[in-house]
Amino acid sequence: MFEEEEKSCCCGTDGEETQDDSCGCGDCDCGSGESNGEGVITMTDTETGEEYSFIIADDFSIEDDHYCVLVTMDEKDPELVITKVVTLEDGSEGLMSLDDEEYERVYAEYERLCEEDDDEDTDEDEKDEE
Repeated sequence: MFEEEEKSCCCGTDGEETQDDSCGCGDCDCGSGESNGEGVITMTDTETGEEYSFIIADDFSIEDDHYCVLVTMDEKDPELVITKVVTLEDGSEGLMSLDDEEYERVYAEYERLCEEDDDEDTDEDEKDEE
């Protein structure tokens, strides 16, 4: 399970170091007004203490649960990770990793939702061509 969710900047700052609009990413509190449409977070593994950075690629709901699709920031071999949005003891929101059974169920539903979106986009494109 991941313990903390810490927003960080894709430019390598923590979002507080740069207040002069020099970053340009728009994903943190560094002052930039530009946005590339992606949020970046750093999470710490509670078992190892190791930090991992992810791009928030998507989010979706299944019944009453909300999930985030994260992509590792490894440019050579990015990996997709789905996490569950949970309410922490202090009332803030955090992300929790899924057990294998839940991951398989949620991933299958996410694939189905993506296919639905693709089908809708294809239908709209065909209407636009007419």
